[in-house]
Amino acid sequence: MIKRIFIVALLTGFSQIISLASVGFLKSLDETLVYDIGNFESLVVIFTAIIALGLQLVTVRDIALTDKWQKILINSQRDRFTFSLLLFVSVISFDLFFKEIKLDHLLFYVVIPLIALNSDYSFYGKGEPVKGAFLSFLRVFILSVFIILSVVFDNEYVKITYIITVLLTYFLVGLLSSYFNKLTYFLIPKKDFYKSYYASFSVGIASFALVFFGLGIVSFASFFFTEHAIANAYLLLKIYVFYIGIKRLLVQILFKELTDEDLVKSVDQIGVFVSIAVIIVFYYYPEFSIKFFTKDYQKSLDSLVYLLPAIFFTSISFAGPLELILKNKDRIYSLGFIFGAVVVLLLVFIFSFVDNTNESYIYLAISIGELCAILIHGWGLGKFKFFKDRALYFIPSAIALVTLNFLLMLINSKLISLISFVGIVSVYILLILKNKIGKKVNIEN
Repeated sequence: MIKRIFIVALLTGFSQIISLASVGFLKSLDETLVYDIGNFESLVVIFTAIIALGLQLVTVRDIALTDKWQKILINSQRDRFTFSLLLFVSVISFDLFFKEIKLDHLLFYVVIPLIALNSDYSFYGKGEPVKGAFLSFLRVFILSVFIILSVVFDNEYVKITYIITVLLTYFLVGLLSSYFNKLTYFLIPKKDFYKSYYASFSVGIASFALVFFGLGIVSFASFFFTEHAIANAYLLLKIYVFYIGIKRLLVQILFKELTDEDLVKSVDQIGVFVSIAVIIVFYYYPEFSIKFFTKDYQKSLDSLVYLLPAIFFTSISFAGPLELILKNKDRIYSLGFIFGAVVVLLLVFIFSFVDNTNESYIYLAISIGELCAILIHGWGLGKFKFFKDRALYFIPSAIALVTLNFLLMLINSKLISLISFVGIVSVYILLILKNKIGKKVNIEN
């Protein structure tokens, strides 16, 4: 089990580090290009969520609960592909009637059916997270390296070559996912595809709502905030999404085992511990943790405090949302994310009238939305006991980590203090994974 975690962590960690490095290079591009690439990436997130729309999560759950997964996956993929064709036509029609048709946007929209034909999500339900992590790594790696090379070699056609790279990357990953699953890549559309989406409608709306807790909010906020604010928000939110990726890593590896309450509690304890450590790193060592990735460092530093609560709120329960799904508490799962997303969207709109040049309000909206979501999910999982259990772990963890950081900061070098802090925290987390979670999973298997 530890070997499985190590391999997935290595792939995911390496891809995320390269992704963060690409953000550091991206900031040197013209602000308009950063704005455009940010919007394109945000649209990919939104298209992915619309195509998934609950069906993907339900499919992963069904695959996890049966050995006859091939038929389930094929039907799901046919439904996704059919819906993606409808979405493709709808998006182009929207641009035709309400905006202007741009050739680069038209080409970019080809990514919609390519997203649908990618079946990498199935590996987490099958208990094969290494394959899923490899494909995710490949997708992030290729796009990140492209951005880095575009900056290094001063690519004059960054926008169009970025779009082409996105299309080729999703095509390659989709082909590989089909090859690993030993299934055909191209599928025949289904007339009754809507039935599967209707059956998972509430979970689907919730899954779509999730995009507005991260990069998905960039496209929405671009209607109300200035280009400068959106470019800054995109760069800092990439760091936030990096953290969310770490969070999902552990949950995806243990997806099939999350019906065990003791295991869920151990995973959530890691989540609380990690969130406190990350907040300390961002707050006390910003010159190492965010400076390289921001276009306007001082402004991002001033805004960071509004994003830190989101990191904590989303970490109160790492496994909570998927635990709700596995326990068939779909309505509570949906209510939490839908209500939280509505709060985020409303606040972004309202705050734009306060100051549409300040991206801090976008972060504040996300933090409040995350708080709303965890309050609903926590209440659905265990009411007061849920929050009491996590508070009992949060208090000693916070005291221990703050004390550790204070002692390390007595060292004359902040860089050595940071490396020591991250090293000690990492070793402690690995020990928890090995001694508490690893042994439990091995016993159950």
